[in-house]
Amino acid sequence: MTKRIALVGPPNVGKSTLFFALTGRYVKTANYPGKTLEVNVGRIRGMDVEVADLPGVFNPRSPRDEDEKLALNAALNGGFDAVVVVGAPHALKEALELAEYLGRYKPVAFVLNMADLGRPDVPADALAAAMGIPVFYTSAAKRAGIAELVDFLKRWSPSGPTPVKPVEVPLRPTTRAASAVFSRPWAAALALFALSVATVLFLLAALEGVLPWGAQTPGLLPALEPYLDAVPDLISSAGLPPLLTSFLVDGLWVGISALVSFLPYVLVAVALVAFYEETGIIGALTRTLESKLAALGIPGRGLLCLAVGATCNVPALSTAKVMWGRGNRLLTALLVPYVPCAARLSLFVAIAAAALADKPYLVPLAVFAPYAVSALAILAASAIYRRAFNVRPAIEGLPPTPLMLPNWRIYLVKVRVYFTDFFKKAGLLIVLLPLALWPLTAFGPGGIAESPADSWMAIAGRSLGAVLEPLGIPWQISASLIAGYIFKEVVWGFMGAFGAIQLLPSLSLPSMLALLAFLAIYSACAATTASLARLVGWRLTLASLAFQLALGLAAAYAVYYTAILI
Repeated sequence: MTKRIALVGPPNVGKSTLFFALTGRYVKTANYPGKTLEVNVGRIRGMDVEVADLPGVFNPRSPRDEDEKLALNAALNGGFDAVVVVGAPHALKEALELAEYLGRYKPVAFVLNMADLGRPDVPADALAAAMGIPVFYTSAAKRAGIAELVDFLKRWSPSGPTPVKPVEVPLRPTTRAASAVFSRPWAAALALFALSVATVLFLLAALEGVLPWGAQTPGLLPALEPYLDAVPDLISSAGLPPLLTSFLVDGLWVGISALVSFLPYVLVAVALVAFYEETGIIGALTRTLESKLAALGIPGRGLLCLAVGATCNVPALSTAKVMWGRGNRLLTALLVPYVPCAARLSLFVAIAAAALADKPYLVPLAVFAPYAVSALAILAASAIYRRAFNVRPAIEGLPPTPLMLPNWRIYLVKVRVYFTDFFKKAGLLIVLLPLALWPLTAFGPGGIAESPADSWMAIAGRSLGAVLEPLGIPWQISASLIAGYIFKEVVWGFMGAFGAIQLLPSLSLPSMLALLAFLAIYSACAATTASLARLVGWRLTLASLAFQLALGLAAAYAVYYTAILI
């Protein structure tokens, strides 16, 4: 019979690293025991022992976040045979309190992880005698103490509650110099900003081949593009019926090629964020800024996810799913689509360069403007989402996370699990959504559309054009923006098909700035929509899309009339 063990502990104590050290590659992701609690479940190699990694808990007597409530309910009522409470030197008090609470109801063992950063002055067996439960000292990142813990879990025959005696555990100081420096708000803010910028620049250089000073370098996506572009040509030359060719090229292949293009972004972004988590950098930096960012409605760790969104929204959402706290995940996920991605940046530059051909010195200012509008939109959206959905950023309140080197084998396993989880859960949706939107471009009121201008998408664009017309934006431009609901990369192509590019130089400066502001906010692409739906559900996703459009229109009008006044 399978022995089922729950791992429970405060956030940022290396619990997931301990889980991977115990289970190795025997990992699956599941909703367990149901509802919205998604956890990693695995078996210890060669044993009939199942281990579940539950979300962090540090308020067992008065849980504040839904993650805490669900984790406690799972630990107590999820059919587990026993609970292993995991603590660390910087969160020992909270872990001991959790062990005392759970010990009233379940068999409990206690693991002090990261013991190499602050081993207690008493041996593990002496602490076990004082607490009345099994106690182990481990360093999961170094695999120290893991074999002893595995042997115990194999032999353990838990039965009945195991009351835990309150103890005081003296620890040697564990704060390292770097952690102490990051505990100062100004230093943490500068370091977090630098880390965010460095992450974005690395993603752009490695994947897009774009350097900060505008030069080009070999990038993965430019190397893939010739092969991706060759497939439509092969299909078009196959002599298939025109409608079938359109279905394969403009529907199916658009989704498949998009997924292929997004996967490198997801892999690299997940690898970077997992590295930051494993080394403790994120916890050390955001700990001192949590309350200040929360006051603005931005989750502390969500700030880095939003920065990743400046390259591509899809990997930003894939990194947000591993954040602690339902409120943190929900807010971060809903705010990511407001961050202009690299594809939108290319549109900002192209539109500004065309509209300001006679005033090129204004192009940098015009390109910066939508980012400023986006920042304000994020703050406004956060305030409205918090009130509408009754969520707020959760503040962990733990001491700064110690900095350490990761266990590289465990780190690679984590990256693989996160990446494959994205591929399985969002990959199919990313392919199918453009396919579902294909009829809008292929058909119109008269049947098969001879050109995009005759399609249902053009008609929808004319409706949007009526809303944007008071801003001096022709309907041909508005109709092109509807394609952004598929992918922003195809908007410029639709502008060419609708004759919108030739109209850009006729835009006034207020109209052009209003267009850029609207473009920065108005929609998420199909891939972002699919990823967001996997995180927050379709109801919130559709509500978010509607709100984005409304906020985009409000921003466009505000920018237009402000520019006129100035």
